[in-house]
Amino acid sequence: MKPIIALNGGSALDRQFHSKATVANKTYSAAVAAAGGVPILVTDPDSIKSYAEIADGLIPTGSLFFNPDPERRSEVSKAESGERPVYDAALLDAFVKAGKPVFGICLGLQCINLCFGGTLADGFKFKDGVEHMMCAHNCLAGEDSVVGKIFGSEFMINSRHNRKIDTLAPGLKAVAFSPDGVIEEVQHESLPVWAV
Repeated sequence: MKPIIALNGGSALDRQFHSKATVANKTYSAAVAAAGGVPILVTDPDSIKSYAEIADGLIPTGSLFFNPDPERRSEVSKAESGERPVYDAALLDAFVKAGKPVFGICLGLQCINLCFGGTLADGFKFKDGVEHMMCAHNCLAGEDSVVGKIFGSEFMINSRHNRKIDTLAPGLKAVAFSPDGVIEEVQHESLPVWAV
């Protein structure tokens, strides 16, 4: 039996029917399928417990936009910025309680850090002079890095984010960094939770 992997999506607007929609970049489902899994898109907030029961793991995916400040959001992004962190927190909680593995990517990493009690730094490039939007750079992986075990202690990654982990959440351990010190991979000290 192939493993079933739940993918959360972001809020979107179905322009044809003028209603809310849930979307995820097709790259995520293609990657899960290529690795031998069966991807399912999580779309119903009332079924979170059921998703955690039927799925073998969760991938909190990346997103185009996330900003906790309501004054700095466009109309299109308001739904995702307001609803998605709450939805992701409920999903993460359900999968952790079920003992199922979680692998966060991009915004998924940020939401995992928030859910476990950490903080994010928004617009850090303006404060730190560090650019991580639409660029490629080296990643330096420690001995415990899951990604480092695949690619080695130093490898190239792409970045497309305007926020970074500011305070690392209790229970999370940073295991890979960009050369400028931005945390690029975390793992939980005792739970099956990883994120890049």
